[in-house]
Amino acid sequence: MLQGRMADGSASLIGAIVKDNLTGKVLGHVQQTGVAQELLNGVTGLSSGGFSPLGAVSVLQNEQIKHGIRQLQDGMALMQTLQYGALALSGLNLGVSVAGFALMEKRLRGMEKHLDQIEDAIGRVTTDRRDDDIRGTLADIHADLRNIDSLPTRENPSRAADTLQIALDRHASRLGKHFHREAKTDDRAFMTLDHLERLWMLAAAIQLCHEASLQALFIGNNLATAERNGFSLVDGQIELLDMVSPDQLARLVARHDPAAHGKALQRAHLLSDGLRGGVESLVGQISLARTLEAAGTSGLAYLREVREEREREFLFLPT
Repeated sequence: MLQGRMADGSASLIGAIVKDNLTGKVLGHVQQTGVAQELLNGVTGLSSGGFSPLGAVSVLQNEQIKHGIRQLQDGMALMQTLQYGALALSGLNLGVSVAGFALMEKRLRGMEKHLDQIEDAIGRVTTDRRDDDIRGTLADIHADLRNIDSLPTRENPSRAADTLQIALDRHASRLGKHFHREAKTDDRAFMTLDHLERLWMLAAAIQLCHEASLQALFIGNNLATAERNGFSLVDGQIELLDMVSPDQLARLVARHDPAAHGKALQRAHLLSDGLRGGVESLVGQISLARTLEAAGTSGLAYLREVREEREREFLFLPT
């Protein structure tokens, strides 16, 4: 029935939320499973070399990757609205993240490695100091990600989840300040492609914090907190999105290197698409938390079920 409604245009997938196009009513939520995460891991090369912000852009344009994404469709064409920029930046964006520590760590290590590779000729000493602060924040995130995996075995996972959520949101806020500084264009004579790569890396790290923060609250069954906190995260993500003007960023890069305008515009659009996908992902998780709470369903039980699914890439949770 749902497949038919999406095919005839009476229902649409917005992020992870399936809505009735006439009434706007939420019909349900699409949720990635452990199978989808494993496929995504293999398709995007996360299993070898870690997540490489903007280095993954060329990979995502490869037909092999597009074929791998099509394999995830589960007969419902659910992935047709998924933009590749969003995929590269924050994973599938479908439901609450089911990624375990190992996969999140690979993404984080890739960000750290990429930070080491970025050469920024502008304000080198200042940049080094900022990079030290970013590296320190990434190290703190790493420790908190490991703690999330231990939540299900804690005597009081709810309290520990609250603590981890606060810590991860604080890390995201610190990284957000760096993003704001890098994204400001008013007082810049020019930018380089390295600036865009730093913005991408920061955005990816911020979204990783958001994923992990909400995952912790679902595991701790703090669904009301997940809903409230999700709205705050959405506001912050929209603020980042509002700072990104692909045309303006590309023009600034072209002032430094006219030949790089096309590449800069492409990457800036991918960054913007990824941030927009992050907003949709957060909205979907807010709605999902509300649905589970209304049904009296445990967030931990829900995550266990979708993680342990071994056949289907996606599940549909009706409201």
